[in-house]
Amino acid sequence: MSAKSAGAESTQSQRAEPKRINVAVSPDTVTALENVIEREGVTLTEALRRLIGYGDFVYRAVRENKEQLIVKGNEGTREVVLL
Repeated sequence: MSAKSAGAESTQSQRAEPKRINVAVSPDTVTALENVIEREGVTLTEALRRLIGYGDFVYRAVRENKEQLIVKGNEGTREVVLL
């Protein structure tokens, strides 16, 4: 196994091990979590993972890649803007 492959395996195993953290969240964050839990029938932990994943996707697209996110619905199109 090459050093590059060993490094990739090490990174993957580090990601696979969850870490427990304690955070204080706003009432709006609690509401967002409750919405995901209710609508998707998942645990609090899974709801948090999903919302963080969605947020990370939006953050990277807009902030790092300088892309625009467009939301299309029945009533038209609107742009998502992060400040």
